[in-house]
Amino acid sequence: MTKLNVKHYLDIYTLRKKMQDEGITNPREEIKEFTIKFIEKLKSMDLDDEIILEDNSFFDSSRNLIMKIPD
Repeated sequence: MTKLNVKHYLDIYTLRKKMQDEGITNPREEIKEFTIKFIEKLKSMDLDDEIILEDNSFFDSSRNLIMKIPD
């Protein structure tokens, strides 16, 4: 499987935020806040950097925690 990068997740979560803003989806507030913060963090990263998803948490290629998905 191809390694997933910042651009991949930025595209996905930008679309999710748009759907939330338009009322197409309506997740709980913790997820809405997570989406906003995650997008902001991703925007500050290099689009080609690898993102690792493990145990409901996102890590950069150096295994530094970016964010944890709320329970």
